[in-house]
Amino acid sequence: MKVKKFVAPTLKEATALMKKELGNDAFILSTRVINKRTDFGIQKHFEITSGVEEELDLVLAEVENQIPKHGSSFSDELRDLQKRVIGTPSKNRNHNDSIVITPKPNNRTQISSEKLKEYVDKLIYQEVSKPIIKLIVNQIKKSSEFINPSNIEDYVITALSSLITTTSFEIKKRGKQKIVAVVGPTGVGKTTCIAKLAAISKILNNLKIGIISIDTYRLGAIDQLRIFSEVSNIDMLVAYEPSEMPALIKKFSDKDLIFIDTAGRAQRNIKELEKTREFLNIVKVDETYLALSATSSTKNLNDVAKKFELFNYSAIVVTKIDEGVVFGNILNVIVNSQKPLIYLTNGQVIPDDIIAADSDFVAKMVITGNIS
Repeated sequence: MKVKKFVAPTLKEATALMKKELGNDAFILSTRVINKRTDFGIQKHFEITSGVEEELDLVLAEVENQIPKHGSSFSDELRDLQKRVIGTPSKNRNHNDSIVITPKPNNRTQISSEKLKEYVDKLIYQEVSKPIIKLIVNQIKKSSEFINPSNIEDYVITALSSLITTTSFEIKKRGKQKIVAVVGPTGVGKTTCIAKLAAISKILNNLKIGIISIDTYRLGAIDQLRIFSEVSNIDMLVAYEPSEMPALIKKFSDKDLIFIDTAGRAQRNIKELEKTREFLNIVKVDETYLALSATSSTKNLNDVAKKFELFNYSAIVVTKIDEGVVFGNILNVIVNSQKPLIYLTNGQVIPDDIIAADSDFVAKMVITGNIS
């Protein structure tokens, strides 16, 4: 804390001097009336002793200077992020809508700027976006009396976790048939993801499963899925034109769950995206998941998430976390897209290498860099 005294003829003037030098975050520790010699003799003046928590302010300033700005101003980005976090529908969250955390006060040594910077550096290394980092640091600043070196990691994880919306996959056996499509760019692992979900749904939930592939463009895509269907004894059909879809759905009328495997499309090729949407629009798809790779940059993930909005996807599947180097990109795209995370995949083994979304798990990934 930076402590300084200010003297002026009135309390209002002394306070103005304090705010001018130390800023609006400064606060008054004590006041007293003193006698001060002036050109007009001895006169009464007001002396205020003020303080400001400068260590955390320095860390905040360092955050702003250390991460390059992109596009809109940082203050605008931060305000927009705060609105999105507070405004996120609670039905898609596993945690509180805001990141206000109120642990019990403690008498241990409070967090130092060096210790806080250690965690800021971790977030920067993990490529967490600048507005999110400052949001976390601001929250720590507000709750600094509750935080110490022994609990700061738990606090940061909880704060990050509260930003991550998640949802779960639900279906009732022999109830209303459900159709799920998985869309996404090329090479993210959509087909393998569908194979895992299909196997889990059949083995663990004893559901009757059908798979329809419309990926007739990628070499070997149909063969890959057909081999899986034969091994797993799950029925599979192929649609070459949108007009074929209703008849294929009718053939699967006895199925509890139908997965639609789509062709990978570059997010900038709007014509191809529209062609894929024709296949899905001709039937009633209940849920559409966007598959994104953990190996992609935040810029790429945000661009894909934006361009694929034409599918009105309901949730995000993040694939290849076992190949990821940093995981801040996952946090960034979930916060920016305002879409919940439903699954993570961590390998090629079917059906083992898939994880139901858990916000605490992702938050720990971001802080530790580990997926175990």
